[in-house]
Amino acid sequence: MIKYKQMENPIVRNNLMNVEGYSPYCGNNVSIFEEGGCRNPRTIFNGKQFVCPFCGWTSNFPDDFIDRYKKRWGK
Repeated sequence: MIKYKQMENPIVRNNLMNVEGYSPYCGNNVSIFEEGGCRNPRTIFNGKQFVCPFCGWTSNFPDDFIDRYKKRWGK
């Protein structure tokens, strides 16, 4: 599983907290034409972080943010 550092992005956090069903794009910055690359689809929330269904990239949001996200949307 590939795990990259989640860049701080207030727009993404705002969308996660205010747009029901929002999911960030995969954060893998490697081109799809290179080994380990990705086409950067929307991620899926696995109950702990957001994971890319294509390459396995996993977000790295702080636990306190994930807790607030889960409480906000009843996840």
